[in-house]
Amino acid sequence: MGGLRKQMPVTFTTYAIGMMALSGFPLLFSGFWSKDEILHAAWLWQPSKVPFILGITGAFLTAFYMTRQVCYVFYGESRAGVSPASGNGKAGHVPDVAPHESPRVMTVPLVILAAFSILLGFIGTPAWPWFQSYLGAAHEEAAWSGLLTLMLISAVVVFAGLGVGGLIYGLLQPDTAEEKDVLESWFPSVFGVLRDKFYVDELYEATVVRAHTAFARFCHWLDATVLDTAVLAVAYVVLGLSWLNRVIDEYVVNLGFDQACGRLRGGGGFLSRLQDGQVQNYLRVLGLALTVLLLFLTWGCGK
Repeated sequence: MGGLRKQMPVTFTTYAIGMMALSGFPLLFSGFWSKDEILHAAWLWQPSKVPFILGITGAFLTAFYMTRQVCYVFYGESRAGVSPASGNGKAGHVPDVAPHESPRVMTVPLVILAAFSILLGFIGTPAWPWFQSYLGAAHEEAAWSGLLTLMLISAVVVFAGLGVGGLIYGLLQPDTAEEKDVLESWFPSVFGVLRDKFYVDELYEATVVRAHTAFARFCHWLDATVLDTAVLAVAYVVLGLSWLNRVIDEYVVNLGFDQACGRLRGGGGFLSRLQDGQVQNYLRVLGLALTVLLLFLTWGCGK
C-alpha cells in the first residue's frame, strides 16, 4: 500500500479519526476517556502498580503502531506498483485495480462511526457520568487533582507514541514493499518481539493448546480403550446370558415342564370326554358296564 490518502480521502479521514480514538488522543476522542478510566482504576489498585505500568506501556505501543499503520497505508508513495491513472501493474505482473474510494454503502457507516468515536466519549467522562448513571452503576466523585495528573501522564505517553511513530515511519518509511521495516533495520530483536506479538501465540501454543491436545488424546484413549472395552464386555456378557437362557428354555423348560404340561393337558382332555353332559353316552357306559358285570358273574358262577 502507501499513498492512499489522495485516492481515498473519506476512508483516510474516518480511519484517521478511528486511529486517534484508539490511540487515546486527549480530550477530543472517546478512546481517551475510556483508556483513562482503565488507567485510573489501575492506578488506584492497592496491591500493585504493575497493571498501571502495563496499561501505560500498552497506550504507548497502541499510539505507535497505529501511527505506523496510517503512515504505511495512507502516506508516502504507493508500493503496490499500480498507477492510479492506468490501473496497470508493473511489467510482468497481473494488472491490478487502481486505488479508488469505496462506495457510499461503505463510507456512510464509516462517517457515522467516526462521529460516534468523537461525540459518545463525553457521556462517560467524570464530569458528566451520564452513561454510568443510566446503567445504574455507582460513580464516585472524581479527585480532580490526581485525575488531572493521570490525564497529563496519559497524554504525554500518547503524544510520545504518536511522535515516535510519525518520526520513524512518516519520514523514513521504505519506498518498496521488499525493503525492511525501519525499526527492523535499527533494532532487529525489538522488531522481532513486536512482530511476534510478545510471543503470546507461542506461549498459548506451548501451554493451552498442548494441554488441550493432551487432554483430547487422553479422552480418545479413554473412549477407544476403556469405554469401548467395557461396552464390548457388557455386550458379550449379555450375549452369553441370552445363549444360556435359550439353552435352558429349549432343553430344560421345553423338554421337561412343557412336555409334562402337554401330557397332563392331553389326559385331562381325554377324561373330559367321559363327562361331556350327554345322557346317551352315560347310558351306553352304564349298559356296557352292566354287560361286563353280568359276563363276569356268569363266568364266575359257572366255575
